[in-house]
Amino acid sequence: MRSCSVVARTAFVAVLLTIPMLTGSAAQGGSTSVKRVEPHTRPSTMRITPLEASKWTEAQRQFLEPRGEGAQQAICVYNLGMCQKYWDFMGQITGRYTLPLRDKELLILRTAYLSRGNFVWGAHSTGNAKKAGMTAEEIARIAQGPDAKGWSSFDAALLRAADELHTSRFISNATWNALKERYDESKLVEAILTVGGYTALIMFHSSTGGPPLRPGMPGVPD
Repeated sequence: MRSCSVVARTAFVAVLLTIPMLTGSAAQGGSTSVKRVEPHTRPSTMRITPLEASKWTEAQRQFLEPRGEGAQQAICVYNLGMCQKYWDFMGQITGRYTLPLRDKELLILRTAYLSRGNFVWGAHSTGNAKKAGMTAEEIARIAQGPDAKGWSSFDAALLRAADELHTSRFISNATWNALKERYDESKLVEAILTVGGYTALIMFHSSTGGPPLRPGMPGVPD
């Protein structure tokens, strides 16, 4: 009986010792096992056809003419009021941002990878990411996540922030404090809304079936 009691106590202590190992990395955002969204079969054709120019109302024309008939906004414009407000929000992220461009692209590309955003990955990996000076090796490494070798501590914090917002809609204290080493309150807010804005955009692209990849655009890694 005594030996059984000793074994039981030893097993109980072993379980207690493993609890921090099981919970610590998740609580602090250190886990590398981030689950991407479920894979889906992309529609072979667009579920919502871009509204033809001949059918635009005057209000739709004022919104779409600067963008063109084939633009992704011509899908959204069926709901003009919402479309205008959403694209004004995205315009803040894409054209009036205050984050360093490299930081913004790390957040966007990690979000695109986790959300399987084909068009966002293709457009940004060949566009702004390269404009920001990111190498092909760095872009490919984004799929490996924040714990991959080669990232600076701040790059890793940015990627981990995207991971945490994807998995729990919350940035852990450790990651938040790492971002605060460079970011003021304004940039912290912008980082959160950048991930949220592109998550919504990828939902829109994936569910409507568009826009398709342009020639030379790579799809999101599998």
